[in-house]
Amino acid sequence: MFNWKAIIFGWVTTVLAGLMNNLIFVLFASYIANSKSDPFMAEYGNMLAYAIGLVGLFLAMAIGGFITAYCARERVIAHGAIVGLLASGTSLALSAHTGILTPMSFLFLALGTVFTVIGCLIWTKCPTYTPKTEQMI
Repeated sequence: MFNWKAIIFGWVTTVLAGLMNNLIFVLFASYIANSKSDPFMAEYGNMLAYAIGLVGLFLAMAIGGFITAYCARERVIAHGAIVGLLASGTSLALSAHTGILTPMSFLFLALGTVFTVIGCLIWTKCPTYTPKTEQMI
């Protein structure tokens, strides 16, 4: 059976961490927009901003997976995959203005789920991890 508290708490944690990441991304992007006189920032600024945004987003997904695994304590991979799909789907639904799903949208869903599961797996490597069952899926 699924632990709904773990799924909801993991989803909320992932969304809040993603919102904090968006705040950092907007602040960094505004800094880049104001520093176009620097030759490095003029050429690589946008690419750097998006790279930092993606790394931060996937870090937020891993944090959500870690919290989900901490709350679930059993079947952590399944719980993490559900939270990853829910959080990625929520983010994608809120940012899809055109309503058209592209291959990058599916890549975003897949990578969000993978990084959430990675967060769950990191939790299982913690020294305080004691599984209730031997089954992780």
